[in-house]
Amino acid sequence: MDIKLVNRGDTGELIMSGDLDTKTSRDADMIFSQMADRFKNLTLNMTDLEYISSSGLRSIRNLYIKITQNGGRLELTNVNENVMEVFEMTGLAGLLNIR
Repeated sequence: MDIKLVNRGDTGELIMSGDLDTKTSRDADMIFSQMADRFKNLTLNMTDLEYISSSGLRSIRNLYIKITQNGGRLELTNVNENVMEVFEMTGLAGLLNIR
């Protein structure tokens, strides 16, 4: 997995590619935590994210909790069909702001 940051003032955009799975979720957790401390609002651009596992879902859920506790907003954009299906099956689609 690769994550690139685009700084948009008080909003950060993380452009994600590859797989968010057991192997990569620990690194993602570290990056997500740093970004939640740095930006009030955060966008996860998933245009090139091909796969997400339960570990990846947990990372995103934890990021959502941290951002909202800080009074911010988390958005997910460009979610492909396969990843969206996982969000829907787990019920996270109803919790997350996906556009």
